Amino acid sequence: MLDFNNLWLVRTNPDNTNRLKEYLENDIIAIGWGKLLDLTSMPKSEIFTELSRNNYSCSNVTLGVINHFVNNIQVDDLCIIPYGDKIYIAKVTGPYYYDATKVEDGYPHQRKVEFINKEKPISRTSLPDAVRKSLGAQNYVAHLRHGIDEFKSFLFETEPASENINLQENLKKMLPKAIENIKNAMDCDDVQRRFNASVEVLRLLQKYE
Repeated sequence: MLDFNNLWLVRTNPDNTNRLKEYLENDIIAIGWGKLLDLTSMPKSEIFTELSRNNYSCSNVTLGVINHFVNNIQVDDLCIIPYGDKIYIAKVTGPYYYDATKVEDGYPHQRKVEFINKEKPISRTSLPDAVRKSLGAQNYVAHLRHGIDEFKSFLFETEPASENINLQENLKKMLPKAIENIKNAMDCDDVQRRFNASVEVLRLLQKYE
């Protein structure tokens, strides 16, 4: 089961442009405010100053989003990344960094993540009510502190089913080799091995009658 202490909502449209493709291809999450330079280790008060200096809104919402992304999100925190009805889950793997090559594209403020379900996003409707409702927040980044326990329970309930499917698939792949081993055991000179193999065949026949 995924181990995490904090849960965050992170949207896919920094600078009002959808970047889901870039997120998935480069294993990143990002925010906009491209005129702001490197914010590494910058406290909230200095971020406020930089916003003002670059003629951005200095509202508590804007300041909170940027400060969350730069300072409050921690390595190993979990992010929910909604895209329509699809929900991607990503684990944060690195600190905030500034990618100057993405200034023109509008998403230079980034973090590295590991997508847990890159190939199989889950449906928004399958989420617990408390988590699904919290995704209505319009902020680019939001702390989903009230949905942490519900989401942990959700992951706990869904993970075993996935593990069982993988186990069944692996066992199916091993079946031909197992049958071949039984055949070899029945043809060997060791009486005890032949007996054990015969018992196994009878047990399987009884199971599938």
